[in-house]
Amino acid sequence: MPSEQESTTPHSHIPYGTEGSGFYSDNTIGCYNVIQASMPVVMDAINNMNLDAGKTFTIADYGTADGGTSMPMLYQVVKTLREKYGDALPIHIAYEDQPVNDFKSLFLRLQGLLPMPENNSYFKDFANTFVTACGTSFYSQSFPPNFVDLGFSATAMHWLQKKPCNLTDALHHTSAGKPEEKKLFMEQAALDWEQNLLHRAKELAPGGHLVIVNFCVDEKGRHLGNTDKKQSMFERMTSLWKKLVEEGTITQEEFVNTTFINYYRSVEEVSAPFKDASLPVRKAGLSLVSVETKVTECPYWARWMREEGDAKAHAKRFIPTTRTWSNSTFLSGLSDSRSAEEKAAIVDKFFGMYEAEVAAAPADHGMGYVHTFIHIKKDN
Repeated sequence: MPSEQESTTPHSHIPYGTEGSGFYSDNTIGCYNVIQASMPVVMDAINNMNLDAGKTFTIADYGTADGGTSMPMLYQVVKTLREKYGDALPIHIAYEDQPVNDFKSLFLRLQGLLPMPENNSYFKDFANTFVTACGTSFYSQSFPPNFVDLGFSATAMHWLQKKPCNLTDALHHTSAGKPEEKKLFMEQAALDWEQNLLHRAKELAPGGHLVIVNFCVDEKGRHLGNTDKKQSMFERMTSLWKKLVEEGTITQEEFVNTTFINYYRSVEEVSAPFKDASLPVRKAGLSLVSVETKVTECPYWARWMREEGDAKAHAKRFIPTTRTWSNSTFLSGLSDSRSAEEKAAIVDKFFGMYEAEVAAAPADHGMGYVHTFIHIKKDN
């Protein structure tokens, strides 16, 4: 059993935005598009399962955040199952995330109490459907053995269980210049990936499927915020955070302590635990059905290129999609000798600087998504 510290401390980040407001999904439009791009893989998994209509079919959504971005996909899955098996099949959706997650927004969305344009609630529209939530990290076993028929996770499992080290010259491993630091991140990511898969192997029912959509560095070296735009998101973040050091707003020690605790695995790194039948993940019954990379365009950049308009208004819309997941990393890098109000003001200033850069050259900035789409099956 995990210790009290392990069970209550977030492994990655604390949500940004008012609890119950649906801020994450409302400001992370690109994630809807990413999850919609996973539909062929999800439907392939569904179509290759032999279901017992008298037994509850359980879907687990790992790293769900406030639930909004996966809801259209889950709606389509529930609809497909209803069309194929009728109302007699009990369907259970189990949401997993950290104990600090905004589960309040999730349940408000499901009950139709939080506005969701073009995003209906499957819970309200389909009978014999049940919903639960689990506040146990996916770095532990989150559900009982043989419990999950279909597992799904999008843009979550790049977060690492712990920080391997501080990056001394960058904020993110993709921009780090010191090989020894990058190596520590790579090793932690490999350990975490195997551990994660072994927990999922216990939870999946025999014949169950798992679809994971995860940030990656693709075969062309592209990754989140670094696709075909003039500016790279993490390089701009690093440059602006360094500027705050130069002007005396933060210290060099605070800069070094600001490190994103995540890693973007390549296809080769994703595939490694499945390469040989003697490896622990294969022995646990999991096999890799398919893995591919896809780039999903930044919807904010695409809207600007299509419509242009007021550059300042565009920048104000764009910046929250970079902040929903990064805000707590910047806060955590600041010294505890500072008050919470001072920390918040510094981070506000940083994002204001970023917003000004985007407003000055909107076409140069975007947060394009680069993911691996991974399909895994457990032996019958």
